[in-house]
Amino acid sequence: MNDMILLKDIAYGTHERQTVDIFLPEIPCSDSGIIFYVHGGGWTMGDKTVHHPDAEHFCNLGYICASMNYRYIDKETNIFDELDDITSALKTVKITLAEHGFNVEKMIISGGSAGGHLSLMYAYTRMNEAPIKPVASCVYCPAVDCSKTDFLMGISGEFEDWKNGILSFAAGVNINKENFSDETRQTALKKISPVTYVSENCVPTAVFQGKLDDLVPNEHIKNFIDILDEYGIKNDLLIYENSGHALDKNPEKVLQAKEIIRKYSEMYFK
Repeated sequence: MNDMILLKDIAYGTHERQTVDIFLPEIPCSDSGIIFYVHGGGWTMGDKTVHHPDAEHFCNLGYICASMNYRYIDKETNIFDELDDITSALKTVKITLAEHGFNVEKMIISGGSAGGHLSLMYAYTRMNEAPIKPVASCVYCPAVDCSKTDFLMGISGEFEDWKNGILSFAAGVNINKENFSDETRQTALKKISPVTYVSENCVPTAVFQGKLDDLVPNEHIKNFIDILDEYGIKNDLLIYENSGHALDKNPEKVLQAKEIIRKYSEMYFK
């Protein structure tokens, strides 16, 4: 086991949510790469500590890791502001790591649910401006197409009011049941959907998905993977057969997912 140093609550901005934790192994197996976590919570809740066990796991294997908080979406803050927070966090992480003797240039960006969505959006749309270059994205139950009517519906559709409210903040336009499908709202929703940005330039992508997920339908993930295949993007899909969105019913798959991330680290941190 690798001894670990935790640099906690490093501010990367003036907002109370703009903090990041960095995990440093005593003896790194790679001093050029970092596994970077973005937490989930519907873009409106959650905390970076949810990924501390993951970061500790990989730090014990010798990988530099970090886990960030970001501003929640509201009337003034949308998805693109959260992506800006990732850039700001990465700038601070890179400077902090340099102060500790690490020249980190490559990143695997990871997260679950909304954090998986933000990870994909960042890897696919902010590569040219990223202070630490995304070389892969490994995500859990990510929102990939926010423009579909069955996204965030739940089995009974009970999430409909919450869905439209949250998507209004996320996309920066007013969305309700009546206008959801009109051209203006669909254009705005597609702009915050990772599937929109798939191209031959996308980074390798691993997706870990619950077969029983009622918030991110499996059909969305299947379509997303098919499009990655069409563009020749290296990808891996790991299905948790007995799990829903929480991915809590297949412990053996948790280890398989971590092994995929480790293999991506070995391949893309070189």
